[in-house]
Amino acid sequence: MEVVEEWWKTTLAREIHTALREKEELLTEYHAQSPQLNLRRYLVDWLAIISDSSNLELCDTALHLAVTLLDKFMDKYDIEENQLHLVALSCLLISAKFEERDTKIPEISKLNAYVDNSYTWQDFLEMELLLLDFFSWNVCIPTAAHFLEYYIQESISDHDLHGGQPLAQPLKAQLYMKKYAHYFLAVSLQDHIFAFFRPSLIAAACIASSRVCLQLSPTWTKNLNKFTNYSWEQISTCIEAMLQAHDADEKACNRKSTTVAGHNGFNRGYAVPKAIS
Repeated sequence: MEVVEEWWKTTLAREIHTALREKEELLTEYHAQSPQLNLRRYLVDWLAIISDSSNLELCDTALHLAVTLLDKFMDKYDIEENQLHLVALSCLLISAKFEERDTKIPEISKLNAYVDNSYTWQDFLEMELLLLDFFSWNVCIPTAAHFLEYYIQESISDHDLHGGQPLAQPLKAQLYMKKYAHYFLAVSLQDHIFAFFRPSLIAAACIASSRVCLQLSPTWTKNLNKFTNYSWEQISTCIEAMLQAHDADEKACNRKSTTVAGHNGFNRGYAVPKAIS
């Protein structure tokens, strides 16, 4: 099978993008009304650590889908605190079944080990069925992670300027862009305010915020406007929230003088990428 080098320029890629954009229009509105909303950040960080662990190593889309399922379910239910870990792990299990290869789907015993085997196999089965019934067995839900890999392909241009000068090392700029974009993608999971934005808009804001941090100009190009179907004005509120989180991370990082290399970025102050040198 021939691999298309610039796959994002193919008709199929554009059709998939259009289908995902149409599907996100049908997503239910988020209200942030969960009685356990104050525990959301802890649960999201916990799921991120688990999904990134050597035991699982799940993809970004699996994690983001799990958090989306968790947000939507918590938004409608008053969940007993002793059931929150079960709900979160069941969301991760469902998302892995949908996003990962069969060999990567975690066994219930592995997931249960993260809570000292607090639940039974039957507990997991019943919770999984409850979640699937809640979503009418339709968990094909677009997330920012689904859009980011598409948008990132056009995130750097030959016409970009850095410090008023043409990019000396475009490949190096691409590498920094990926690091920053995935950093902001991680940031978008941490605060529930991002659940109010459409996933595609979050992905576009990840690119724009990265370009701001990398001091690339113009900050938002005509090509990115056309490619993402978003203007700067449409994504500016989301960008502002991301850059505020970035500033908070930088301040925390400076206070703690913590080495950032190799950290996944789910604890504030540890994962701020460096600018292009």
